Amino acid sequence: MKKLLLFLFIPFISFGQTYEELMSMNSIDMFKKVAIENNYEPYKQDDKIAFYGFNIVKDSEEDSMSKGFVYFKKQDVFILNVYKEISFLGVKTPRENTEYDLIVEKIKNKCTYYKIMEGPSGDDFVTYSCPESSYKGKIGFAINEGWGVIINFPEE
Repeated sequence: MKKLLLFLFIPFISFGQTYEELMSMNSIDMFKKVAIENNYEPYKQDDKIAFYGFNIVKDSEEDSMSKGFVYFKKQDVFILNVYKEISFLGVKTPRENTEYDLIVEKIKNKCTYYKIMEGPSGDDFVTYSCPESSYKGKIGFAINEGWGVIINFPEE
């Protein structure tokens, strides 16, 4: 029983992207470098997007993953999604200190608030201007349906 309990928590204590890695994101090449070095595996790639997932479980009805990392090639936009809940026996419990939380904490400490911006799906994101960033634009974050979402907004 102890081995089973330990196994259940291993995926939730893994490390992943850092603030510094997101600040370095300025091309599809850098995106893939960060994804591969953080143990993501390709999920979907075509001429429009590069989509990598972490802990992918393929199912005949719906695939799932604990984190998703997407790059929209034409727009030079990346999105990091981190699932912020643990689901065990049908009970969902919020996770704290995920990589989403750690990155957001650094964004709030190192960057300057810009404004609220609307994301691709119409959700509001709080955005910041980060002097250390290699990308041109702002970075935003929000929680959406249990997912911590970090996105860069290209210059307008």
